[in-house]
Amino acid sequence: MRPPIRAALSNALQCRCPNCREGPVFRGWPNRVWPRCPVCGLSYFRESGYYLAGMILTYAATAGVLIPTYLISLLLPDMKAVTENERFALWSLFAIFLTLIFVRPAYSLWLSLDFWIDPWHPGEQQR
Repeated sequence: MRPPIRAALSNALQCRCPNCREGPVFRGWPNRVWPRCPVCGLSYFRESGYYLAGMILTYAATAGVLIPTYLISLLLPDMKAVTENERFALWSLFAIFLTLIFVRPAYSLWLSLDFWIDPWHPGEQQR
């Protein structure tokens, strides 16, 4: 039986195993995923390229913040003290910062949603 979607999303934001809700998904920063849950043994890698959707979610979240922020910044008074190259560098650093902030929740969200849609069990063969 599936847990409520709200529980799956909450679990994803906490970066916990979607099966036991105790084991961590990540073993290092920024996105070093454990091969299996250290608590229940659930495989976190179902197939080659499994976290491509996590990368897409990271990109979408970053663009979802970056683009509106940039458009709002166009309404602000122009800063003459900052050159175009400096602005480009600041926006690039902001984009990298956002990517690093969103990568873990996005990977964990993908893992939890996939598990919620099509659960698998510890020890099950990978696809």
